[in-house]
Amino acid sequence: MNHSKILTIGCAMAISLAPLGVKAATMEDGLDACADALASELSESIGTTLEFRVNPESEVSGSRLKGTEVIHLDARDPESQEVVARADCVVSNYGKVRRLISVPLEAADAAQRASTL
Repeated sequence: MNHSKILTIGCAMAISLAPLGVKAATMEDGLDACADALASELSESIGTTLEFRVNPESEVSGSRLKGTEVIHLDARDPESQEVVARADCVVSNYGKVRRLISVPLEAADAAQRASTL
C-alpha cells in the first residue's frame, strides 16, 4: 500500500518538473517559426502554398531567446524583389509564435523597424 503512494508522488513530481527540462529556442528558431507563420498566412490569402527562404544578409544570432522577442519581417517577391507584405512577429523564448502583426507596406524596412525600437 505504501509503495503505491510513493509511486504516485514520484509521478506527480516528474510531471511537474518536466517543463524545466525544455530548452529555450535560438533566434534562428524564432525566425523560422515567424517566417513559416507569415508564409502560411499569405498562402491562405492567395490560395496557394508558399515557401520561404531567409535572406542571407539577415542578421540573426544563434543566441537563445530570452523571454518574448519581436522579429520584424518583410516578404519579397522572389523575382522582382518587391515587398509584398510586412509583419512584426512576437515569439516566445521557446520559439512559438504568439502573435503575427501585419504592418502597412508603406512602413520602413524590417532592418529600420528593428533599429528604431
